[in-house]
Amino acid sequence: MCGRFTLKNQKAVKKLYDIDIIPSYNIAPSQKILMFSGIKLDYIPWSFSPNWSKIPMNLSNARAESINIKPSFKNCKKCVIIADGWYEWKRTSIAKIPFYHYVNNSLIHMAGIYNDKGCAIVTTNACTNIINIHHRQPLLLDGLNILNWVEEKQLITSNVSEKIQFYPVSKYVNYPSNNDAKCIERI
Repeated sequence: MCGRFTLKNQKAVKKLYDIDIIPSYNIAPSQKILMFSGIKLDYIPWSFSPNWSKIPMNLSNARAESINIKPSFKNCKKCVIIADGWYEWKRTSIAKIPFYHYVNNSLIHMAGIYNDKGCAIVTTNACTNIINIHHRQPLLLDGLNILNWVEEKQLITSNVSEKIQFYPVSKYVNYPSNNDAKCIERI
């Protein structure tokens, strides 16, 4: 699962996508996020509801295993959500501890689905190095898989998930109103 994420690396976004962003250290569901549809970059609410839904379902994540099966995702389009890290909470018998995940301090491309109402991050089973924190993680894309995903072509084997690094952060990140570098400070 992916409950929050970051997009703070202004230089990398400018270099790769030629746009200016405002750094964000604590992007939460319902906020507008940067996504690539294969045609253009756009900001879209991180909150997916099926087109047929009369009331908002506000889904922030969708399991990769079910996007081609569940009626909720029928007629959705694929996109790539641009980030540079995400948070996951590890449950212990005492508390939930937030961890910050990143890949080589570079941009991360997460698989997503969207429609005219919003988008959701596509998740998959967690890789072995982070499964002790949470059993799900974003489906990470790199290289040709970025275009293969949005063009609905077969994904090729990638080792991007093996490069995930992580460390614990404070509960400061639990509040979406906290949106500064303190969110990613290692504790």
